[in-house]
Amino acid sequence: MLVPVPGSDRPRVSLVPDGALLLAGDRVRIEVRVEDGAALDLVEPGGTVAYDMRGGRARWEVDIDLGDEASLTWAGQPLIVAAGADVVRATTVQLGSGARLALRETVVLGRHGEAPSGRIELTTRADTSSGHALLVDAWSVAGADDLLLSVGGARVLGSVLVLGADLPADATTTPAARLDLEAGGTLVRTAADEAHLAQDERTWQLAVHATR
Repeated sequence: MLVPVPGSDRPRVSLVPDGALLLAGDRVRIEVRVEDGAALDLVEPGGTVAYDMRGGRARWEVDIDLGDEASLTWAGQPLIVAAGADVVRATTVQLGSGARLALRETVVLGRHGEAPSGRIELTTRADTSSGHALLVDAWSVAGADDLLLSVGGARVLGSVLVLGADLPADATTTPAARLDLEAGGTLVRTAADEAHLAQDERTWQLAVHATR
């Protein structure tokens, strides 16, 4: 869906699912290509729920390819992993010379009132178009015990990834883990008990500004 934005010179695309997601056996694949010198803002009007899969599994794959001097912002909404869900979420990114990316992701373990008993595997890999690795990251959790060990029991993990640009040193206003990548770029992660606390709006706006 293309959404006209008054006063903006960047196209904006809203990602709207055409049915219930995610269910056992689902395989969602999103491919995003931004050509040389082009810019794009992706938004999601609402979050996604991964439902009880009763022993099954679902996959959510994202492939981002940015040309030289291209720019992409993707304001992802929460992925809610319900009790009994089992999800693999994999993101791959390829950046051309001078390309810039701001990507926000939030994972919530359990719906309101549920114990965090679902399972999720998250992987993110980013490379330059010449094959130089920028980021290789993997995180998985299966139930409350893993949650306690990995993020101190917090049920929400928010992240902001910036590649090809510099995020200001004071970009975070909440307790967060900031990882400045050796090849340039920053990954900021925030663990919290509520989704709105894990989505630091100031950090995100600074990330968007840095990639414009």
